Amino acid sequence: MSNFPNAFIDQLKTLFSEQESQYILDSLEETAPVSIRCNPYFKGNLAVSHENITQNNRGYFLNERPIFTADPAFHAGLYYPQEANSMWIGAVFSFLRARYFEPDEALLILDLCAAPGGKTTDISARMEADDLLVANEIISNRNAILFENVCKWGLANTVITKADAHKFGEKGPLFDLIFCDAPCSGEGMFRKDLTAVTEWSPDNVSLCTQRQQRIVFDVWNALKPGGFMVYSTCTFNRAENEDNIQHFCAQMGASVVAFEHEDKSNLVEIEPHMYRCLPHKSPGEGLFFCILQKPEGPFNRETRETSPKRKIKANVQNGLEFEGFTTIGKGEEGYLLRGSRNEAIIQNLPGLVHPGIPIGSVFNGKWKAHPAIGLLKNVDFGLERVQLDDAACMQYLKREFIPLSGVPAGSVLVDWNGHCLGTANAVKNGLNNLLPMEWRVRGNFTAHSVVELI
Repeated sequence: MSNFPNAFIDQLKTLFSEQESQYILDSLEETAPVSIRCNPYFKGNLAVSHENITQNNRGYFLNERPIFTADPAFHAGLYYPQEANSMWIGAVFSFLRARYFEPDEALLILDLCAAPGGKTTDISARMEADDLLVANEIISNRNAILFENVCKWGLANTVITKADAHKFGEKGPLFDLIFCDAPCSGEGMFRKDLTAVTEWSPDNVSLCTQRQQRIVFDVWNALKPGGFMVYSTCTFNRAENEDNIQHFCAQMGASVVAFEHEDKSNLVEIEPHMYRCLPHKSPGEGLFFCILQKPEGPFNRETRETSPKRKIKANVQNGLEFEGFTTIGKGEEGYLLRGSRNEAIIQNLPGLVHPGIPIGSVFNGKWKAHPAIGLLKNVDFGLERVQLDDAACMQYLKREFIPLSGVPAGSVLVDWNGHCLGTANAVKNGLNNLLPMEWRVRGNFTAHSVVELI
């Protein structure tokens, strides 16, 4: 017998038949599936049994649950553990990008509620060269996790902010696309999060509904006329989903846009073009999403200016030059960002925390390379590379000193099986670990991987 609140069960039965409601409840009692999404720069095979995910050609269900923190490939950013149904959001981005924008248009995209980084890293892997993604998270500890995951993903097309929705709205129409994965009552995550079950109540659903409306109304002004907002939740009730969409359309003049994909057989529509993932039909957790378009106005897609196409050469350290990057300084830290994005746009963003991928800073007159410099994919920084075996690799991930001889003094990249984990400072008798303290692995693990590298 289900341990879910009776009011939740009654609510389900207002949306679905008695039989389908029971299918959903039975699914929520089962073990949640395990899924990952591979980095586009990963070359190799999975070392564990797996199945493909419909909505992402780099997504896989794993038939066993590994210890991700014990996998160097995870820390090297070769893959990201992401709930399978949430990968539909990346597919929505690809659909909008291809259907409504030109390939050479430089889009400005906002992921408003971005932590821990699943949607952010998925979208960043699908963007065109001059697109820029702003990943926002208002909660400090979640913002730090988002930063770590963006660094490990290593594509350098994302900046991180920490601001309330209304701060973006105050800036006026900046963004071509906004993704709003609104904080919700979490009904679709009940089997993964017992806290969501104990905290659920009809009153909490009402509070979440009002919070979602405030967030969308506050950020709506930041969307360009003719632009698109993708609204999503991980809950089942109508109030936070279809009813909210109808409210947004009535109050803001938004229109609902149909989503097209080669296989939508696992998506359920209670209302036209408002899509649900139900755990008994689409392996994964509960998800709702809908595409909203803002009415066109004087500033429309046909007249908006695109960023100039130009090559950037940046002097970073010791005369090193990196073509295709913009260099940005923030305090004593230097950052790299792909493409020719106008720095003025970035500096105008509210709550700017990280304007790109950090490359290092000067400390006591000496250059200190940030570990993220080595996690950038397909970029050669000309630093010495030190190969670690599995034992030394785990020492590095636990942020320990690594005894080693014969390495030239200075900043070095630390590699495992040819993939960088970060940086260290080579001294006479070993490597001083530069891994950020908050990134370190806690506990004792033996290194193992879910991937086979080539």
